[in-house]
Amino acid sequence: MWVAKLRIKHDDCVVGSRCKKFNVVSIGVPFNKSSDDSFNYFSHFETLSGREEDIKRYITDIRKDPRVTSLEIEGNVLFFLVKIPLEHRIPSTHYNPRTFFIKPVIVDTQGYELWEIGSWKKELLSEFIDNLQKEKFYVKILRMENTKLNEVYFPQVMPQLTKNQKRAIELAYQHGYYEFPRNIELNDLAKFAGLSLSTFREHLRKAEKKIMPDLVKNVMDEF
Repeated sequence: MWVAKLRIKHDDCVVGSRCKKFNVVSIGVPFNKSSDDSFNYFSHFETLSGREEDIKRYITDIRKDPRVTSLEIEGNVLFFLVKIPLEHRIPSTHYNPRTFFIKPVIVDTQGYELWEIGSWKKELLSEFIDNLQKEKFYVKILRMENTKLNEVYFPQVMPQLTKNQKRAIELAYQHGYYEFPRNIELNDLAKFAGLSLSTFREHLRKAEKKIMPDLVKNVMDEF
């Protein structure tokens, strides 16, 4: 399997431009594409992380975007449909069923997107990258290799977390709490969240307790 890891940026992106504008990080999964005589339609799911007030500003702004024809919001989780005229062709793995996303797309606070895509043929990935560049996308190839896949994202039902639990674990991950060595301590995360240390610790521990059984099961299933 050929795998490409890419850093991408393009002007007027529904997600990327807002991540930069409102200092928000998006982790999303593009689902599918459909078309009619005039438009392409893209379904997209994303989770936002950042300061609560910035996330609210992001959501308020995306509601006003005429390209977003359908939008469902639950806390910091968005599911929406984007309508793009056919003449405004956006290169995407959706256009070729022989290329596919391996992991969710991460968009940082500068509007750069991290894509990991795969295909059985290297030339299909190369063609995809060429098309991005022809459309004036910024593209940096971080990795292109023929490898056996052992880490592929697959959507699954996750435990139901409260808003505060989601917020706590997203902040912990975003700021490197789970790195070794840690990039931030709990008291700093609590200050960033605007909560007391004991309250933030409670939200984080409860989130970890709900998520951990599924993570352990996935690891054990590999043996």
